[in-house]
Amino acid sequence: MTMEIQGLESTLKHLQQIQPEVKKEFFRNAKKILKPAVAEAKALYPTDPTQESGGELPSGLSRNWKPGGRPLFPYLQSKAEAQVKIETSLSKKKDAVLTIVQKDGAASVIDYAGTKTPNPLGIALNRWASKPRVMWRAYENNAGRIESEMQSSCDEVMKRITALEKLVIL
Repeated sequence: MTMEIQGLESTLKHLQQIQPEVKKEFFRNAKKILKPAVAEAKALYPTDPTQESGGELPSGLSRNWKPGGRPLFPYLQSKAEAQVKIETSLSKKKDAVLTIVQKDGAASVIDYAGTKTPNPLGIALNRWASKPRVMWRAYENNAGRIESEMQSSCDEVMKRITALEKLVIL
């Protein structure tokens, strides 16, 4: 579930040129609005997925993987929590202006393993929590509040743009 507001990206780009402080304020407010979903996502990651899933997980989450010398695992709750971030972007290459992302590989595996096709890791994790496990669940639990507050914030930006237009026309 995503919220789409037509013209927000271009409006924010114009604001960056005209009144950069208004754009910065919008992003500050947006991050405050998303904080409860981020906090919930952080709280949903298990301390030890082996015990919470009711048995031992398949190999992978409990050993160090170092493909190309870069360690990817094991899963650590503290690292999973620290890597939940809010990203902002006005780039045409990005699909969204605001996104909540998980940057830890092991936490992403816990969140999405076996969601499309059943596999042993996904089945074991489904005993711990049904799909969606963490990120989407955190957003869905807060979606109504986020969408209403974001709509208000976007309306405020649009009012400021309208006021600027009237000022420029006069």
